Amino acid sequence: MADSATYPQTLYPPRTALEGAFQVVRHARIPQMPDVVLALRNELSKEEPDLGRAADLIAQDLAMTAQILKTINSPGFASRIKVTSIKQAVGLIGIKRLANLVTAEAFNRLLSDRREGTRLILDFVREQAWAMMALTALTSALEPEELYLFGMMQSAGSVIFADLNQDYVNEWAIHALTAPQLLVECERRLFKADHATVGFLLAGVWRLPEPLSLAIYHQHALSLPPPCEGQLCTLIALAQLARALIALRRGIEDNADLLDRRDWALHELAIPLDPWERFTARLLADGSAL
Repeated sequence: MADSATYPQTLYPPRTALEGAFQVVRHARIPQMPDVVLALRNELSKEEPDLGRAADLIAQDLAMTAQILKTINSPGFASRIKVTSIKQAVGLIGIKRLANLVTAEAFNRLLSDRREGTRLILDFVREQAWAMMALTALTSALEPEELYLFGMMQSAGSVIFADLNQDYVNEWAIHALTAPQLLVECERRLFKADHATVGFLLAGVWRLPEPLSLAIYHQHALSLPPPCEGQLCTLIALAQLARALIALRRGIEDNADLLDRRDWALHELAIPLDPWERFTARLLADGSAL
């Protein structure tokens, strides 16, 4: 059941970019994959994963169990029945989807241990996860757990940079939402690397599915890297819409860069502007959040 998709080398970071990211990671406090996530990924890689064993692995961590049940019963997942146990969750959504959810929650828990100076970025990370979950309603190609995990991991590189240089947080606050390319340029000056490439490396450490890892690297693309198709393209386009949604939630409506990215993403996903505007108005009026 391991991810079987293969992607051409042109979609991966060039060697020089990876080397720069490796140098940053060597000096950073990297969130390490917890044992429960590693065990789940190992189980998932088997020809016939043991669902009972997967459920038992998660159930041993009571705090994780409680958070998983809270998330899976949240409005974003739109579960038709109340899930009361991990075994029920495995039976309902399967081990692959549950592994993605556990990975996201484990990463979220580790982020809570970061120093106070990163709080602004951590709040944005969780807002991205909320936005990606909300966008589940616009696509049947991806499961909510995949989008939640993608949202949680998109800005992981920025969290690492903030730990290394307090001044970075100021640059991040100015550029992250409305001018991500300017943020990338700033990162390359400060660290000789950017958050998308560092995020790609971290996704590998956490053994994320390949489409998610590549989408983290290409999250700011305004033209899809050829040959791009299927899940990867959908994820990249949804990343742009998530930023547009967060901006609307914050009252930012007329930023040219965000509007360009929104229009590009809507075109890629074949979503007309009117349905998008109705969707966002309804979502924000409902106050939907995880």
